[in-house]
Amino acid sequence: MTSICEACEQSPAEIVEAGDNCEDPYHLCTACHHRIQARALRPIEWYNLAKRHGWNQFLLHDDFYEETGVATQPEDDVEHAKDFPAPTLFTVSHDPNLLLDFSITRWHLEKNVVDTWSMLRRSDVLAALAKRFAITANASIRAKVLEICALVLREHAEEFVRYAWGDYPAKVDLHSLAQASAECLPFREGFDRVVAAVSSLEGAQKREAASCLCYFHSTETLEWIERNIYEPITESWGYLAAASEFDWARAESWIKRARPLSLVVIDALLAIAKPPTPFLRAQKPRLIQPPTPARFREVLMEYAAKDCVPRVQQRTDTLLNSINAILEIDRK
Repeated sequence: MTSICEACEQSPAEIVEAGDNCEDPYHLCTACHHRIQARALRPIEWYNLAKRHGWNQFLLHDDFYEETGVATQPEDDVEHAKDFPAPTLFTVSHDPNLLLDFSITRWHLEKNVVDTWSMLRRSDVLAALAKRFAITANASIRAKVLEICALVLREHAEEFVRYAWGDYPAKVDLHSLAQASAECLPFREGFDRVVAAVSSLEGAQKREAASCLCYFHSTETLEWIERNIYEPITESWGYLAAASEFDWARAESWIKRARPLSLVVIDALLAIAKPPTPFLRAQKPRLIQPPTPARFREVLMEYAAKDCVPRVQQRTDTLLNSINAILEIDRK
């Protein structure tokens, strides 16, 4: 049986374009294949491919298209683009399956999209999410499904998230599972599942995966850092601490224990002063139970006098110039 072009959804598919993922190729008519190669898809054609494969895939990503499907670097003229618009949030807001298509094409799930999901019946939302998860092995689409569970369904997706864990690690990403587990599962179960998954990894993989614990915003993550930290001490350890109810008493304790934990303190305080990642900017991390400015200055200056490497000296100077940004957070 002849399949229909995944882009225009009108003409028969004549070409299989594997791109950089032979396991999830595009099935295209000759005209749409030419347009995708020329970075000149019309908005609805881009949308139809993005909803099936994810917006960040071969020749669809944000180097070539806006989130609305408008081509930004076409090598040919985009033919009658205004006559082929992509759906808007309003036009899909009534149907969870259509809204899921729309959500998959978004770079980020903005508040207006999350609010629209929240207006639908939870049972209908869960049914749509579970069905899409089951019929695709696409990692980015499965990650979006789990993100919606975390942001919209929370505990109502508890059993579904447990089911999703059954596909880890072969068919589901740990970061998306961690986000969903933090919001949908009881804390003890979710945290322990993620810790076990992170602990099973080695080296750079383990360090990268450890950032998953940020979704739990828990002091237990700080205790995990104490037990598991290892070289090299990148900023990611500090970012994780900043997202995990980091308090001044622990900061002082880690500074007294010296490296590597003292380096984590410096990076955590910098992340609180000026959050460097989209996640931290959204979370607005705070230093819990902050000290007086005098105590803050005293502890950091004493530490800088003992650890004279440029990294510590430069970052300590920045912190001393950011006292108000750090110590006033909890008082706003």
